[in-house]
Amino acid sequence: MSGSEFSHLIEIDEGTRLVRIHRVFPDGRRQLFTETALPFHTMDPKGSQYAEFARLLGENILLDSPAARRVLGM
Repeated sequence: MSGSEFSHLIEIDEGTRLVRIHRVFPDGRRQLFTETALPFHTMDPKGSQYAEFARLLGENILLDSPAARRVLGM
């Protein structure tokens, strides 16, 4: 990775029910990219709310990733 690139670290905080996505740079520095609340535990994994949560989480990572944007031609 060059100095302007980064990977992602996904952290799940069970106490606050938050998913945090951090950018992790080659020097080990972390930068909070975004955080979002986990869906309710009673949510149906096949339901539309769950699918929307998963879609948004994936989009956040893919659209923020320099490597993914290159691979996808974005």
